Amino acid sequence: MSSNISELEIEEVSESDRLIDSGPIDQAKIEEAADENEEEVLKTGALLTIFFSLQVGVFLAAVDGTIVATLTSRIASEFNAFRSVSWIVTGYLISQATFQPLYGKLSDIFGRKPVLLFCNIAFGVGSVLCGIAPNLWFLVFARVVAGSGGGGLFTMSAIVLSDIVPLRQRGLLQGIGNIVYGSGAAIGGVVGGLMQEAFGWRWTFVMQGPIIVLSVCAILFNLDLPKTPIDRNLLKRIDYAGSATMIIGLCLFLFGVSAGGTYFPWTSSLIIGSLVLSVITLCMFAYIEMYVAIEPVIDISVIKNRTVCASALTGFNLSMGYFTNIFYVSMYMLTVRGVSATDSGTTLIPQFLGTASGSFAAGLYMTRTGRYFPISVLAACCLFFGMCFIASISYDTPRLIVSALLFIPGFGAGLYYTTTLVGMIAAIPLEQQAVCTSVVYGFRTIGATVGVAIANAIFQNVLILRLEDRITGPGAEDIIRKVQDNVEEIALVPDELKQVVVECFLSAFHAVMYNTTFLSFCAGVSSMFMKEHILHKSVQKNPVAHTSME
Repeated sequence: MSSNISELEIEEVSESDRLIDSGPIDQAKIEEAADENEEEVLKTGALLTIFFSLQVGVFLAAVDGTIVATLTSRIASEFNAFRSVSWIVTGYLISQATFQPLYGKLSDIFGRKPVLLFCNIAFGVGSVLCGIAPNLWFLVFARVVAGSGGGGLFTMSAIVLSDIVPLRQRGLLQGIGNIVYGSGAAIGGVVGGLMQEAFGWRWTFVMQGPIIVLSVCAILFNLDLPKTPIDRNLLKRIDYAGSATMIIGLCLFLFGVSAGGTYFPWTSSLIIGSLVLSVITLCMFAYIEMYVAIEPVIDISVIKNRTVCASALTGFNLSMGYFTNIFYVSMYMLTVRGVSATDSGTTLIPQFLGTASGSFAAGLYMTRTGRYFPISVLAACCLFFGMCFIASISYDTPRLIVSALLFIPGFGAGLYYTTTLVGMIAAIPLEQQAVCTSVVYGFRTIGATVGVAIANAIFQNVLILRLEDRITGPGAEDIIRKVQDNVEEIALVPDELKQVVVECFLSAFHAVMYNTTFLSFCAGVSSMFMKEHILHKSVQKNPVAHTSME
């Protein structure tokens, strides 16, 4: 990409993205022409009121995420189902991945405000159900309910801001929003740990119900958006077939990678059959989206846009590694280092602070320069080398060093989360922004879902191989089974075997971190294919063309 940005190519933003003029054009004239068709930006006071009303739910969802990351191992151990630990996470993420792409389309049909209110209510109800779960699988069901709303809290916040905020300002607000998210994520693990030790893990979920009421009230009284007329034909526009095949395909895939090697051999017909059926079902999903659905849940045609495709793939690879990092560093602290849930949550804080500061730095840079490609290069370096450092930590690495190292990939992720979203928005016309935003968020969530499931498969399979190789003799099978199902059993292992068990858990952790390092490299490669588009200073309501800086 040339550094000379005085020569610009005009890209017509249409379904074909046809080039309408490749001659040199003055950037100031382009922005002046575009601004003639744009509405006045909201006054600062009104904008901030709306912005922080949207962020209440985002903050709470962020708190929930790290509470779960910190307490997952403890919760699974209480139900004696540590081998199924990933389903507490993936149940939420599957639901989130399923509903996130829908919200862009649903909000176009029913309006932004009703959909946003539904998301808040679903998240609150699901959280309360988690707190009263009598067994693991009811808890997974409750996480599915919460996930159906939790995904929309992020997506709808981004969609509403895209409707009312110019791209230059959008980058800065996205950065501030990620500070809100990072703050929630940073305190979530600590709050969860403290509450678990004081009252039990159930109260960490129950308390979220009353708090979500604040978010509902803030949206009801502060968010004043145009009402969308509703008619009885609206439900016909929802892509039921696409949604169903996506859910079934993801569930089959996640079952295969989660149960393979732990509950069933990889060569069993059940595991092979579920993986093969998942591929067939997901291929059916792609066919339905491309050729059958009138209004597809994921409009695959927008992926033909190079920037949208690169943004989605970057988010997919990034989220695979980022969320794996959260859950398995926490697991490392609990199983290898034997710290409390509170200390485990405290260790994760720098990663979220890095994400928040990286996102804010990216937003500030884009606001001042109107560019984002240089930030993507910096993000790729921070993410890759940061993951390399995390993969090198050992049994005796000081906890403060582990925390400090987490800041680096967190900072890189924060840069990416802002640049990929704003870059995608800059590349498409206004009428496609809601759908494309949902697509990008959907890819991120599917990436997180698949990433955690694959990480669990790697962790459990390496763990069982190491345990069976190093623990032999009378009673070995019983010891292996106990530490597989309940991490608290590690402390009860005979002294002569305790260090061996811990080393096996460390080997499994390292295998997972090598995988996240590879994923960070993939994210860096895919981000380099994003085109750089001009970030205008006003909200574009009727864009005729966007510009790419080549």
